Amino acid sequence: MPRRAIVLVPGFGRNERNLLRDRLVRALRHYTDGWRIEQLEDGDGARAGAARLRATARCGGESREIDVYEAYWADLVPDWSRESPWARFKRGGLLLRYWLFGGARAWRDRGEAPPRAATAMRLAALALILWWLVVALLLLQTFGAISIPEAFAAIPGFEKLWAQISVGAAAVTGSVLAGLLLWVWSLGYLEQFANISAYAKAYLRDEPCGDDDIGLRAKTKARALQLLDQVGDVSGDRAYDEIYVVGHSLGGAIAVDALADYGDRLDHVVLFTWGSALGLLSQQEPLVECEIGKFYEARPRIRGWIDVVFPQDYMGSQVPVPRRIDAAGKPGAFYDPLFPKAVTPHVPRGMHLFELADIHEAYYRCEKALLMLVQPGSALPVAEQAPPGPATKTVTKLRVT
Repeated sequence: MPRRAIVLVPGFGRNERNLLRDRLVRALRHYTDGWRIEQLEDGDGARAGAARLRATARCGGESREIDVYEAYWADLVPDWSRESPWARFKRGGLLLRYWLFGGARAWRDRGEAPPRAATAMRLAALALILWWLVVALLLLQTFGAISIPEAFAAIPGFEKLWAQISVGAAAVTGSVLAGLLLWVWSLGYLEQFANISAYAKAYLRDEPCGDDDIGLRAKTKARALQLLDQVGDVSGDRAYDEIYVVGHSLGGAIAVDALADYGDRLDHVVLFTWGSALGLLSQQEPLVECEIGKFYEARPRIRGWIDVVFPQDYMGSQVPVPRRIDAAGKPGAFYDPLFPKAVTPHVPRGMHLFELADIHEAYYRCEKALLMLVQPGSALPVAEQAPPGPATKTVTKLRVT
């Protein structure tokens, strides 16, 4: 019976080990029409750390065994809830500079409009600025109710200026905008977005975080590679015919970093990126584009790369076609497209307008994405390459087997 391993590289979040692996298993059991998915007991041959499934097609009876793993890295996420107000202010200031001004040169050099994820980051940065202003005005309003010390009251015009500031602060903090910002902050969305942005920056810059001097990118990549090596080392009757790597959100960038160094085992791997934001990250940090470029130069090549992005997902962006980097490190012409265009499925049923903020997590409910994880490799999307000459109208299809 064919055997397949699925290695999930989760996105940002301080989750327990295997929590998201089990979430993926539940999704495979409920959102794969045309297949019967059975979860086997641990005593039935499942490997350590794997949830073992048997997938059987309801038409034709084709069957395969699937072991689902999780490349766990959530324990590397810093706990910023204990930060002092000054530390949060400092971290927020660095974030503003990084996300507001980073990547602008790359957009111009590539001749492309920035991805919507970049717009979302900038809107969040502006919302953070407005939040700080509201807090500052609240403080000013509070100080306005305090009697001015005699030393300041003696300054000509100061008492009048203080009264005007107090009145203005009261008007602004009582406005609809201030109320909306306070409401958004109370829901935790703005703080959560800021934490995601902070970790993404720390990861892309490989900033040390913890008791040693090893950067976050190096630590996280090592975790993913360790599990990939464990899965690839399985031999004998239990060896896997295929390894499917699923990178969700920032996990897509982690999966790319790890697989870029996976060597000659790549020809057994199919990579799936779900809402990865690699379009944004490659413009923010040139090193990400270089890592993507390795998949175009690798021998052997990866068996396939399927990018899945909801059109409504402002946290995700499509994987770009990278540019060739010369010996001096300068970008040149773009590679010829090698992988299929991004799959852009509809929003899962049952979601409405007010839940679109949660669309970034809805890939675990996307049947179009989940079916690809249990179907045969021949059913995966294929790349269509442009014909070599203007007179030729044939299209060469590269099918994943």
